[in-house]
Amino acid sequence: MKKFLLIALGILLAMSKVSAEQPKAQEYREILSSENFYVEYDDPYVKRIIVEENGRRMSRVDLSGINKFYVSILNPIAPLFSKGNNYPNFMYYNGKYYKFNEKDYAIMAQADQLNNVNLNPTEGWSVIDKELALPDELAVFNWNERHHKVSKNIAVPTFANTLQKTVDGKTYTCDRYEADVKNSRGEKEATIIFDMCYNEKGELAVVQSAIFANGREYGINKLTIKKILREIPKDAMILDKNAKIYAAGIGDMNDLLENPVLLGKLQEIQ
Repeated sequence: MKKFLLIALGILLAMSKVSAEQPKAQEYREILSSENFYVEYDDPYVKRIIVEENGRRMSRVDLSGINKFYVSILNPIAPLFSKGNNYPNFMYYNGKYYKFNEKDYAIMAQADQLNNVNLNPTEGWSVIDKELALPDELAVFNWNERHHKVSKNIAVPTFANTLQKTVDGKTYTCDRYEADVKNSRGEKEATIIFDMCYNEKGELAVVQSAIFANGREYGINKLTIKKILREIPKDAMILDKNAKIYAAGIGDMNDLLENPVLLGKLQEIQ
């Protein structure tokens, strides 16, 4: 009987080791839900940086060392910045969205304008929240953050289990999270899988997403995590307070004349 109990206890302990999140998971959750954080990651094509600083969300794409031709095809609205530029591509602050074309030139739309059918579609307002949001693979830690927009048919991801997984020839300990996808009738159609993979130091290193449907798993995306920090590095994002801010195009005569309305300098209107 004693031997049986010891075996049972061993099994329970083994199960507990694979049924709890990695120690850093809660720390990442707290960081990405806070008012200040810095995130740097590589998606399959570019390096992306997201900064949250006291209600100001900024993001940029770093194309250093990346083939800009492919980036321009995959993300035509991303400004093709050269190495060393660290002003944001996009910013949200105090109910206003900004799209920087240069460090000293940006166009601005009020939050309540984003649903205006007359907004100039070439300015990229339809995807600005996506550009500012945490990617789905990191939003697992803060699914309902302001800029993260997903279909209501996709449930909030929940922790499922821990597994060992080899990615690009390297083995990681990965926490798996799953989110049900339901159709319009409320029936489950598929499951989205997020594998949050930690290195030997216990830090998040790689995140892979996939969808399981019709008995098969289909890969969606892979991120290589560079940094998730509470403190924002110096000069992570540089804002030119004297940058000229112009009004978003709303299909009026100014658009036809390609004469955008100057609203003022950034320090005057933000």
